[in-house]
Amino acid sequence: MQPTNNKFDVIILSLAIDDGTYKTTSNCIDSYINTADELINNIFVIETNSNFNKDYNSKKVKIIKPNKQFNYNEFYNIGLNQCTSEYIIGPNNDLIIEPGCMQVIHKEFEANKEISSISPIDRNWHRHKKMYLPSENKLYYGYEVSLHMFGCLFACRRNVFNQIGLLDEKFYFFYQDNDYAMSLERCGLLHGVHTGAKIKHCSGHSNKFAEDRLKYTSKNMFDQEKLFKEKWFNQEPFKSGGFLKFKTYNF
Repeated sequence: MQPTNNKFDVIILSLAIDDGTYKTTSNCIDSYINTADELINNIFVIETNSNFNKDYNSKKVKIIKPNKQFNYNEFYNIGLNQCTSEYIIGPNNDLIIEPGCMQVIHKEFEANKEISSISPIDRNWHRHKKMYLPSENKLYYGYEVSLHMFGCLFACRRNVFNQIGLLDEKFYFFYQDNDYAMSLERCGLLHGVHTGAKIKHCSGHSNKFAEDRLKYTSKNMFDQEKLFKEKWFNQEPFKSGGFLKFKTYNF
C-alpha cells in the first residue's frame, strides 16, 4: 500500500486496567496531539484489556482490541496493518512527547532521504547523557540498543517494512528492539538517534499488571535472548527474502 501523505500514523500499545493505567495512555495521546496535531493523521491504540470501554475524546484515535494474549511485536503489527501515512511512530504508552520532537523528526525525514528510522532521546536516560551524545541538535547514526535504538519509541518511513517485513512475532516483549535494529542493519537501512527530538519516558503504571512472562526475570530474558542469537548468528534470515509480509488480522 502506498503512503497517502507525508504525515505520521501513531501506534500506541496500551493496557488500561484502572484509572492510573488509563491516565498513562491518555497522557501519552494528549502529548502527541498537543505538540504535533498538524503532523498526525491517526493514532491507533492497541488495547490489551478486552473489556476496555472508554474513549480518548479525539477523532484521530482508533481503539483496536485484539482480544488475545499480549505480544509486543504482534500488537505493533496489528497497528501497522492499519497505517497509511508515510511515517510511523510508536509504540510505548508510558511516555510524553515534548514540544518540537515530532517536528524535528519530520524535518529530518523530509531533508535527509538516506535515513530510514529515527529514535528520539530522553536526557534522563543514562545512555542519553551528554557524555554519550554531547550535541543538542544532531542525528547520531548507529544501531546500538539503548543508545541509538531507544526501544520505547522509534519513528520510521512506512516503506521500511516493505524490506524487513513485519516485526518478528517470536519476540513478544524482550529483544524486540534488538531484532528491529538488526533487521535495519542487515538490510542496509540507516537508523540514528536525534538529540533535537526529546521525550520523557515515564515509569509505566501498568507494569504491576504484567503477566509473569513479561517481567524482567533472568529466565524471561534468557529465553528471548536465545531466540535472538539463534536467529541472527546461526541463520541467515533474509536469504529467503525477509519475514512476514502484510496480512489481515481478525479481531
